[in-house]
Amino acid sequence: MKVTRVAYSKSLNGGKYSRLEEQARRLGVVRSLVWRQFGSVGGLAWSDRQIRDVWIVDGTAQTFGVLANAWKETVRDAVADITANREAAKVKSAVRSTSAPGKRPSGSDCSSC
Repeated sequence: MKVTRVAYSKSLNGGKYSRLEEQARRLGVVRSLVWRQFGSVGGLAWSDRQIRDVWIVDGTAQTFGVLANAWKETVRDAVADITANREAAKVKSAVRSTSAPGKRPSGSDCSSC
């Protein structure tokens, strides 16, 4: 999954732009790590706060090289995206199971259809 955030600035110099680009790259690594480690069935029981707490204790957070607020918000966003993705899959699965191929919806009294 790729996320794009757009920011506008009138007086953004090359140095600031480079730093923002690097921060975006690093936060992309954080987002990818959340999806890899918690995006499957094994991550069902994990909240963003639990992930955050474990990463602070085990030192993972120190490897990100960005401010705490930035990576914590990225973890929160990624977990919310994972949750939304799971919910969408449930709805899609429910729709698929209620409309079996070759069957007419219940209540259809049309004998000539």
